[in-house]
Amino acid sequence: MKNKVTLTICLFILSTIAIGCQTEYKGENIRWGEKNNSNATELLKKNGIPYQIKDGIIYIPEDAFDKSIYCCS
Repeated sequence: MKNKVTLTICLFILSTIAIGCQTEYKGENIRWGEKNNSNATELLKKNGIPYQIKDGIIYIPEDAFDKSIYCCS
């Protein structure tokens, strides 16, 4: 019985940490690059970075800029 309680508490703590660590980007969208034959949008999607494409230009939230540089360069 004690093991079940300990396991339940551990699972609760891990799930709380996982939910709390999800990044929500709120910054204004800035120009990041051009949509051409590159795989930039696939890398952004894979790394959880939201993007928009307008007139062939990729826009990302300003507060995601550093993460996008690390994942896509």
